[in-house]
Amino acid sequence: MNLRSLAGSGATALLVGLVVVMLIGQQLGQPILLGFVLTGSMNAEPATMAPGDGFVAVPPSLAGDVEEGDVVTFEARELQGGGLTTHRIVGETDEGYITRGDANPFTDQDGPEPPVRESQIAAVALQLDGEVVVIPKIGLLVLGMQEAFSIGASALSGMPGLGGLADGDVGTSMVAVGLLLLAYSVVAEMVGGERGRPDRSERSRSRRSETSAVLVLVVILLLITVPATASMVVPSGTNDITIVSSQTPSGNPTVIERGGSVEYTYNFTNDGFVPRIAVVEAASTGVDVSHSALVAGRGETASSTVTIHAPNETGAYVRSVGEWQYVQFLPASVILALHAIHPFVAVAAINAVIVVIVTAVYVVAVGLEPFRFRDRNRDVGLADRVRRRIRKWL
Repeated sequence: MNLRSLAGSGATALLVGLVVVMLIGQQLGQPILLGFVLTGSMNAEPATMAPGDGFVAVPPSLAGDVEEGDVVTFEARELQGGGLTTHRIVGETDEGYITRGDANPFTDQDGPEPPVRESQIAAVALQLDGEVVVIPKIGLLVLGMQEAFSIGASALSGMPGLGGLADGDVGTSMVAVGLLLLAYSVVAEMVGGERGRPDRSERSRSRRSETSAVLVLVVILLLITVPATASMVVPSGTNDITIVSSQTPSGNPTVIERGGSVEYTYNFTNDGFVPRIAVVEAASTGVDVSHSALVAGRGETASSTVTIHAPNETGAYVRSVGEWQYVQFLPASVILALHAIHPFVAVAAINAVIVVIVTAVYVVAVGLEPFRFRDRNRDVGLADRVRRRIRKWL
């Protein structure tokens, strides 16, 4: 493979990866690496993001403290019936942030939307020199693929074992596709053997009909690691509990006699196929957690006791409990040690293990020689077809 072909395959793999990441984020209601806007509320200076334009979505834990001027994606409670909204922070109060779309004449809080709290913020748009980094029209490609997936899911949902497609279980579906593609590559190599490999002279005459085995490997890795990452990052976050420190005791668990405390059971249920670990921690003052590390196998539930303390002063206060979830591809002690450094270090290490295992199986069973996919009508490689179709969409 020459340098130009390698660059083209790399660009195609990158674009496919970005679209897959955005599609997963759209389905799970959580921007992952990239987000995009659906309305014209930000289509004005200074952001000028038209419907379908994308942006780099930075997790709040990496972006640091948000401030006035930042463009954030938050879980709205009232705007358009609730859901993810991308607007700019234009002010701050004791109750939370004031937000407004750059093209809107009024703030969101002039309407029914309450001030935005830290726990509602899902992502912060990357800005360079004070300007949002905008990726034009990439969201339109994601919406097109999402529509295609919905049509395909509806058509296939009646088949045995594929009912989860109709329920929107995109992560599980993508992992299944990735594993099927890996299995197909291994079986094709075992059955085809050397018959599917051209010699050097033939390869030089039919390069356009070759598909990079590395590109296939990248697609497989994306189909497996992106949902795995989403399954760890999306459920993780901070749960806010508003309590009232009262002069007198009450039967309401959120109304606590001043200086007193209340206990409740924190349950972690693993609905996946792989054992998972949840790290439950106090994310504010006035919170104690009895057992921080909860390990649950498939279909199991692990519990901890969380104690909420009320201050001696009366009034309303917010208490927060943080939770991070990890698939257990490493020993629990290793995951906990990496989590202590930073949650994303643990996520990266788990992904590295998945990448190493899948790559090793692929290389040993399939190798890295190019695949040849012939068309009876046209001698055009699969990678070239994908690139042409993407250019047509754009």
